[in-house]
Amino acid sequence: MFIHMRLETERLIIRPFTLKDAEKLQVICSDEEVVRYLPENVMTLDEVREIIAWLLDCYQKNTPDNIVKFTVAVELKDSNELIGWCGLGPLEFAPSETEIFCGFARQFWGRGIATEAARAMLGYGFETVGLIEIAAVVHPDNVASKRVIEKMGLIYRRQFTDPTGGYRDYADYYYFSLRRDEYTGAQKRPSPDRQFYRGEN
Repeated sequence: MFIHMRLETERLIIRPFTLKDAEKLQVICSDEEVVRYLPENVMTLDEVREIIAWLLDCYQKNTPDNIVKFTVAVELKDSNELIGWCGLGPLEFAPSETEIFCGFARQFWGRGIATEAARAMLGYGFETVGLIEIAAVVHPDNVASKRVIEKMGLIYRRQFTDPTGGYRDYADYYYFSLRRDEYTGAQKRPSPDRQFYRGEN
């Protein structure tokens, strides 16, 4: 299921990483704006290679009932250029919950690519893996990611302060989730033009 996963969307191919992806991934991860809201900092090539090696090991260990980490490559269908990643994994502060996430090279921001990849991964999580609920967390300043989460149909549940400090600071993050029984309806209803959060007008 995980080792041979491959998804195709209108513009993208989503597939497991290989060590051949290390140099291109390092270029993406060396951009401070790309990693600005991530737990990780800018990474060296050796660090990226170590992470990919760890992901390859996780591909072997993942099961539907225990996703250790499932981060996969996103490439353009027409050129096979690696442009980012998406995936599923345990929330750092609540390991029993499964989080969806993605990241992309800056030149591909604002084109709907993140939403396209994230929707495909959401479907994979519910329809293939059989997850009961999928969550997402986002920094309040990360407006672009909030929009992607909303376009996927995830529902805003609450704000929280990460007790582990894994998200770098102690801001009140936004927590979204979607249950399997809400999934079909989420795909049918239009994306909201605006969501209201505590502390926002």
